[in-house]
Order: sequence, then structure tokens, then C-alpha cells
Amino acid sequence: MQLILGAVLLGAILSRGSTSVCVAILLGGFIAWIPAFAYSRVAFAHRHVPPGQLLLAHFKAEAVKIALTALLFGAVLMCFNGLSVAGLFGGYIASASAYWLGLLNKIEK
Repeated sequence: MQLILGAVLLGAILSRGSTSVCVAILLGGFIAWIPAFAYSRVAFAHRHVPPGQLLLAHFKAEAVKIALTALLFGAVLMCFNGLSVAGLFGGYIASASAYWLGLLNKIEK
């Protein structure tokens, strides 16, 4: 769902033809997606463990996610001069909100 929402936002901007904004939106979407993927790999690395270890795994995964998000934002902002900051954060917010909307969708069912 994160990738789909990011792609829709990217498609809307592509129709206007601004390459800098499109790249920024794409990078923002990846900044949201990569830490979420890392979270799932760390949090669910071990199955069938006691609840205390499972909770600790989620805390570690959240720490990895926050650190990775900060590092990726820093790297992108340092390496890509002239990048649309609004597009970068817009792509990130769109992809991150898709994650939360997906969670809410699961709760309602």
C-alpha cells in the first residue's frame, strides 16, 4: 500500500513534468518504505518466543526504524542538491500515512 500511494502521488506530479519533484517524491517514498521493511525483518526475525523477547524485538526494531529514517533523510538531503524538500517530505508523508491507513484497515475488519 505504501508503494501504491507513493506511485499515485508520483504519477500526479509527473503529469506536470517537474523531474526534481518526481525524484524527491520517489526518494521520500523509499525513505518511508526501507525503514518499515527493516522493522519487519528485525521485529519478526524469531518466531515462537516468549512475550518479553517479542516486546524487546519490537523495541529494537523501532529503534532501527527511527535511526534508519534519520540517516536516510540526512543522506538524501546532503547528497542531492537542488532537490525539492517539499516533494521529499510529501512522498515520505504519503507513504508513511499509507502504512498507518493499512493498519487501521486491518483493525476495522
